[in-house]
Amino acid sequence: MKKGKKQWLRVCNGMMSGALVLLGFTSCDENGTGTGRCEYGTPYAKYEIKGKVTGEDGQTVSDARILVKNMAPGDSHARAVSSDTVYTKENGEYLYQNTITGYQNFRIICEDLTGTYKVDSMDVKMNPTGGSGWYEGKDNKEVNFELKKKE
Repeated sequence: MKKGKKQWLRVCNGMMSGALVLLGFTSCDENGTGTGRCEYGTPYAKYEIKGKVTGEDGQTVSDARILVKNMAPGDSHARAVSSDTVYTKENGEYLYQNTITGYQNFRIICEDLTGTYKVDSMDVKMNPTGGSGWYEGKDNKEVNFELKKKE
């Protein structure tokens, strides 16, 4: 019984494949229809955001937390989809690098963990260039913060 079922499935698959070939369907056609080469994957880009955090007195802020939030594209409520965290070094500088699919809008939030300074944030739109195929390219931005003291 099982052998007959397998044989029947092979015959049906062969007939359907033959019909598709006779009708002219192909999986990828580079030149025939003008639709270009088919690729399997997801668009991605490399991003780098760096900067320096200082207080309003010009002194560097070390160990400040930098939250990099990926914002949903086209969302009127500006919801964060995911986030990453980096911390400033002793000289107040930070560096965020990532390869991400589907996001180009980021909200950068700077928090002083000592509680001396107020939280500050900035929205950044990345525009990757220089890519081909699924690789959209890369972009880097410099985002500096000058934090105000809490009253």
